[in-house]
Amino acid sequence: MRYGELKVWTEEWDGIPVIGAEGEVDLGTVAALRTTTSEVVRRKPDSIVFDLRKVTYIDSSGLGILLAARKQLGKGADSVIVISDQPAVLQSLKITGLDRVLRVQAEPAGLPTLT
Repeated sequence: MRYGELKVWTEEWDGIPVIGAEGEVDLGTVAALRTTTSEVVRRKPDSIVFDLRKVTYIDSSGLGILLAARKQLGKGADSVIVISDQPAVLQSLKITGLDRVLRVQAEPAGLPTLT
């Protein structure tokens, strides 16, 4: 993966949609994450998991997508689960207070296993 690139994919863990990403989420790369998230949210799942363990940086445009997904699902903090152990991502979530609005955890422990 080259600097400034973002790879986005979807999968399911026991029927729960998972949006995975690798790289940096910023204004220049966020379109892929926005498009994928919109497609998943349109299906009206009970919850969405964002697997950001391979994301090394996320700016306000990426954080806005996480918050918008929660608002669109309208089902509380557990409707959007963010998995990340990346210091820069966790710091961004903490500084903005999103770690109190979204469910954030370092590993998928406690979530359904990959199917």
